[in-house]
Amino acid sequence: MRHCLVKTPQDITASERACWLSLKAANPALYSPYFHPAYTEKLSKLRDDVYVLIAYDNGMPFAFLPFQSQNAKGFGRPIGAPFTDYHGFICKADADFDAFEILQSTDLGVYHFSTLIDANHKLSAYTLETSPCTVMDISAGAQAWRSARDGSYRRHIKSHKRRIRRTEEDIGIRRFEFNVKDPVVFDTLIQWKREKFEETGKYDVLSVDWTLEFLRSLWTEADNELRAEIHVVYFDDQLAAIDMGLTDGITFHSWIVAYANVFRHLAPGIQLLEALIDEAEALGIKRIDLGSGIDGYKRQYATEPVTVSSGFIAVKGPAATLSKLYAATETFSENAPLGSLGTIPGKLRRRYSQISACEDRFPAKVKAMLHAVKTQSKSEAS
Repeated sequence: MRHCLVKTPQDITASERACWLSLKAANPALYSPYFHPAYTEKLSKLRDDVYVLIAYDNGMPFAFLPFQSQNAKGFGRPIGAPFTDYHGFICKADADFDAFEILQSTDLGVYHFSTLIDANHKLSAYTLETSPCTVMDISAGAQAWRSARDGSYRRHIKSHKRRIRRTEEDIGIRRFEFNVKDPVVFDTLIQWKREKFEETGKYDVLSVDWTLEFLRSLWTEADNELRAEIHVVYFDDQLAAIDMGLTDGITFHSWIVAYANVFRHLAPGIQLLEALIDEAEALGIKRIDLGSGIDGYKRQYATEPVTVSSGFIAVKGPAATLSKLYAATETFSENAPLGSLGTIPGKLRRRYSQISACEDRFPAKVKAMLHAVKTQSKSEAS
């Protein structure tokens, strides 16, 4: 007999946690460290709205879905959103269940997803958009990985080598450091990233206390199951680029990346990435994941067929009705003639989803949304 329970991470038993790990290990699509139970557990120490939906068959768990929601009612969203890069059901690749029926057994009215890993298509009927990801399987080694790349990557590498020569001739020796523990580097990363958010007009997910505390705890705590690592490159002893990634010791998910603007023309981030590929075997890394999207430089590194989807599954009640209304408004605005509403309603709705996921206080939400409207208006006018 099948049934479902919603638990806090603290209430999950040792046997249920072991089952979670077993299901993750058995499903290649769940390679990402975001699906590790430790990620949910660590986040729940900073947030009181983290829950896990567990589906059982004859008393044995067959699916887990971590989510966030006030009192596990109404609106549900992925844990850590929009901070978390991947989410979804933790289950076997061939698991047989109806996602709607499982969610219907809870008090959730709607579940929104944004970068969902859905290899077994449990939520494909509720998907609005899909996006490819940039994932590299380098388990055979850097040389083998590069040898298998196409002509486009080889042309990219020629440009990369020219930037290296220019760096060493104009600035000085490059120096790479891996798994750095210097607090100054951490603070510099946060400063650079927040400046970039301001420059681009994107919502600053690092402007709230819990996101910074979460990053810092993942980086400072010695944890073999799950941790954050920082890798850096110096140009003539000047910090040039920083990459903080989430890792379980096998996959390195590049999470927060920033660089010194003065070196922008030398692509220090790419120089660091290429060095990380060379160092991967020594670090025990078998996969490097750059997350959603293959735009720009990422297209040169996207070698594994990983796709994420976004949308929502409306279950019942006012939350479901409101989400359907938002979706209809967004569809209308995106299909509107030029010079009318354009894409503003949809963009602002997505921005509000980001803000509400990070900010608990209403005044902070209002302030962030006013900034978003101002930024959007400037963008539309330019």
